Amino acid sequence: MLDPSSSPQGAGPSTGTRRYSRRRLLGYGASAMALAGLPGLARAVTNYKGLDVIVVGAGLSGLHAACLLQEQGLNVLTLEGRNRIGGRVYTLMDVPGRPEAGGEWMGANYARMIDTARRLGLEMLGPDEVSDIREWCYRIRGEYILAADWPDHPLNPMQGDDRQVLPNRMLFTLSHKNNPLSGQPLDAWIRPEFARFDIPQTQYLKEYLGFNEETIRLMNVVIHTDHMDNTSALHEMRRYAVGEFSARLAESRPDLPAWRQIKGGNSRLPEAMAASLENPVELNKTVYAFEDSGGEVTAHCMDGTRYTARQVICSMPYPVLRKVKFAPRLPQRMERAIEEIDYGTSIQVHFLLRKRFWEIDEMPASMWTDEPFERFGVHRRGPNGEATSAVAFINGNEAYKYDLMNDEQVVEFTVRALERARPSLKGALEPIGIQSCHREVHGGGDWVFWRPGQVGRFAGQMREAHGNIHFAGEHTALLERGMEGAFESGERAAVDALLRV
Repeated sequence: MLDPSSSPQGAGPSTGTRRYSRRRLLGYGASAMALAGLPGLARAVTNYKGLDVIVVGAGLSGLHAACLLQEQGLNVLTLEGRNRIGGRVYTLMDVPGRPEAGGEWMGANYARMIDTARRLGLEMLGPDEVSDIREWCYRIRGEYILAADWPDHPLNPMQGDDRQVLPNRMLFTLSHKNNPLSGQPLDAWIRPEFARFDIPQTQYLKEYLGFNEETIRLMNVVIHTDHMDNTSALHEMRRYAVGEFSARLAESRPDLPAWRQIKGGNSRLPEAMAASLENPVELNKTVYAFEDSGGEVTAHCMDGTRYTARQVICSMPYPVLRKVKFAPRLPQRMERAIEEIDYGTSIQVHFLLRKRFWEIDEMPASMWTDEPFERFGVHRRGPNGEATSAVAFINGNEAYKYDLMNDEQVVEFTVRALERARPSLKGALEPIGIQSCHREVHGGGDWVFWRPGQVGRFAGQMREAHGNIHFAGEHTALLERGMEGAFESGERAAVDALLRV
């Protein structure tokens, strides 16, 4: 488990510095401790003629690894398949209010990420400074329900004190009850004693927590996998255990915000990290093959270019890696993991607002529903909480149907569903864009999720190097999740590469 003293509250940055440092590398996590006895190796500048390390992927994990390796004196080049920096961190800079279409909030446990932002001179804002979606109304089985009416409403399927839990909080609050991983080290989810929970989440909710079918149906609306029947309960337990750890850190420092964003948009962080690299990130470089000769690795790109280095750090998500060739071939167990492990699905449809429709029907502007569009949120990111834009956010099993549509059909289907459910929306929405990591060739999905039985089969193998190729990305993190998990994985991969250069 991470020591709370390594949290952003416990270790402030050195004033006036905007660079990565060796102290920073050695101060994070157990993996970095491997360098403690190798100061000469870690700091030495190699005599190798050419690149020392190629990093594939300019998301948070790849950029963190590249910055750390550069600070140790290595010649590093980062390749990115997209035409932009940041991966799944993606601020919609051209949309009023600059909403986040990817990684949104940094929790109190995001020590590496918050520290990096500070060192690069970026200002952070807490929830009180970023007005956004605050109040929901609910549409369940065709009926609109206000938050104040939910506890006593006949469609509320829960019992006792659980009836106070609002629908948009049900998944997190109820799944978190009696969590076996609560208070355990953050890597406990891969320990054999918890393997009995590597079962379908639906089964766990019924047999261990006693929830009825309707409660489970409502919890399934916003699950960030594909469906509870196909999600490991151990995966969900881990998610809530990390959230609990973050909450404990936040409680220990009530003078600091529990959640933060980068002022001006979270994309400013990966952009600043990329700008700190001596070798500029090469964009539009889609890698389709790796060839490891034993002494060096060549990355082959779709545009015909090739790049060779002594080591490679690959931060591609597994759904993308399925299309990449390796020579020599990956071990069979690694191939199986890449083939079987998936990322969560979602699609966002963003809108400008033509009128204040909520003043017509006198209901909260944002909706949480059990209908095909699932959530519709009005961003209030303008001065004094002024409404700036809106988004329909569909994830999980409901998002798959959008794979059968082109972008125009996605917009038409979503607008039609919204207007049918809420007549005041007619003429209120101007579509401005679609965002979906699942539909994007370089994305593969939102974040890794584990199906029943997969934790036991694969969790211990995802951090293994293949010759001179090392794997990073949020999906390989052992302790943290989300954006901080990406930082953790980049750090670990950087250490692995340093030890072999």
